[in-house]
Amino acid sequence: MLLSIANVTLYICLSIVTGFFLLRNISEARRPAIHIPLQLIKWLIIMIPILLLVPVVRVTWTIYSGFSVPLLQSIRTVFLEYSVGQAFLVAVIIVIGLLVCLSSNKNWINSVALAEVFLLIVMSSWSSHGTSVAGWFGFLGNSLHLLAVSVWVGTLSVVGWFSREWNDPNRFFQWFSVTAGAAVIIIIVSGFMLMASIVPEYVQAWLLNYGQLLFIKHLMFLPLLAFGFHHLLLGFQKVKPAKNDRVKRSFRVESIIAFIIFSISAVMTEQTPPHVVAQTLQTEKISWLMQFFIGNQLGIGRIDFTISIFTVCMGVIAIILFIIAMRALIRSHQHLKSTLFFLFSVVVLYLGAMLSVEIGLDERDETVFTTIEKAISQTYDSTVDIKILTTEYQEEEEVYVVYTVDSTDLVAEKLIQVEGGYMRLPTAMLTIGGTSVIDERQKIRTFRVKSGNWHKEDFEYTYVTFGMISEPVDVARVQIHYEGGSYIAQLEKDTFINVVSSNEKWADQHPIDFLAEDGQLIETYARNVMEEGVYCH
Repeated sequence: MLLSIANVTLYICLSIVTGFFLLRNISEARRPAIHIPLQLIKWLIIMIPILLLVPVVRVTWTIYSGFSVPLLQSIRTVFLEYSVGQAFLVAVIIVIGLLVCLSSNKNWINSVALAEVFLLIVMSSWSSHGTSVAGWFGFLGNSLHLLAVSVWVGTLSVVGWFSREWNDPNRFFQWFSVTAGAAVIIIIVSGFMLMASIVPEYVQAWLLNYGQLLFIKHLMFLPLLAFGFHHLLLGFQKVKPAKNDRVKRSFRVESIIAFIIFSISAVMTEQTPPHVVAQTLQTEKISWLMQFFIGNQLGIGRIDFTISIFTVCMGVIAIILFIIAMRALIRSHQHLKSTLFFLFSVVVLYLGAMLSVEIGLDERDETVFTTIEKAISQTYDSTVDIKILTTEYQEEEEVYVVYTVDSTDLVAEKLIQVEGGYMRLPTAMLTIGGTSVIDERQKIRTFRVKSGNWHKEDFEYTYVTFGMISEPVDVARVQIHYEGGSYIAQLEKDTFINVVSSNEKWADQHPIDFLAEDGQLIETYARNVMEEGVYCH
């Protein structure tokens, strides 16, 4: 929640600061007089690096508490090796320059300040979801997205809330309509870039909170576009100074809708990006919104969006409501009425989409493989070196397999034993990546699973702990101390796996004792974090 609050505040600060410095670069004859206290702008600028510090503190604490790394070393690692730390350091330097530029109103200094604001937005994108998932492509998409939003929303927010005298609004709309139109095009194009990187399975992503929020965000973008279209029309008309208050009220309503979208985007930053939905569902629960519409009939699988007479009818109703809202906005300037009908249209579209979802066929592979090696190798290219370390046969014909991939990743996969061999489950893999497993003394992780093929249906949570211990060399078994009890797992080829389920959410802290053959304690491995995804470092 704290990260969401920090992000929505960051988006608002960046937008208003961008709008302020952009308008400073426009001659007074082509914009309204802006009465915004410089002290407010100064505090908004100072707030930006403070807000960027929130994820830095979060990552630092995770490294310090979860991996028992000394605090100073954790801080150094985050600032020098993590994008959130690097973005914060650069932001501090830029903010100092912005505060210096704020004291002067010379044209060239205003241009430098605007360039610094743009650079600040770019650095904020350096630690985004898009960058972490898709590298430079995601970074470019997120930067363009945030830049365009800040220019469009920031300008109309400053004008709507802080303008006073406005003698010639037509000259303002001559440049702002073009600027806003270009910003919308960039937002749409960069939005598709980010979707291709983060959410390639758009409809399937509705199964998750991230996908639900993304869909709602896209629907809320429609009223924002409608207000933008209204302002574009004003750019082609002669706006009388007497109607300036109506225009400013319209700008304010549009900025409020934009801030709501900012809030949705901020909440999304605390959700797991569903790059591969089926894999994400291994550890994430289905969204409560989707569960409300489809009931409890889906454990893991897929959904299909089907177009029916009902879907068409809901679409027609939404269009009618949207037209009524546009008419009220453009002809009557009834901002409250138009906003309400826009929201009704969004709700109808959402309900129409959710009620048109059907449960698809489970993509379970029915092929029976004669050996475990053949079963697990289906996921990888023939050039990949797979070494099976330990195999555990469980009740209900389940088989747990731990193996290495190219001596780098350590993977736990669950198979089903059937007559004649083994069957694979869809994306039933938990992976420990990062540095090569053979280069570390110990590599142990615990996954807290809430749904999917590793999850036991009769329980709320399933805890999967597995790893490899190269040193100390005399470890024969481990004893894992969860909050709900202690469990012993034997080592085979320096590898172990333990799976236990509970209806309680156990604390992250779960120290692991390394025991010798005679039961003597050799060493205790401090583990203070549990993984929530299907992949970790």
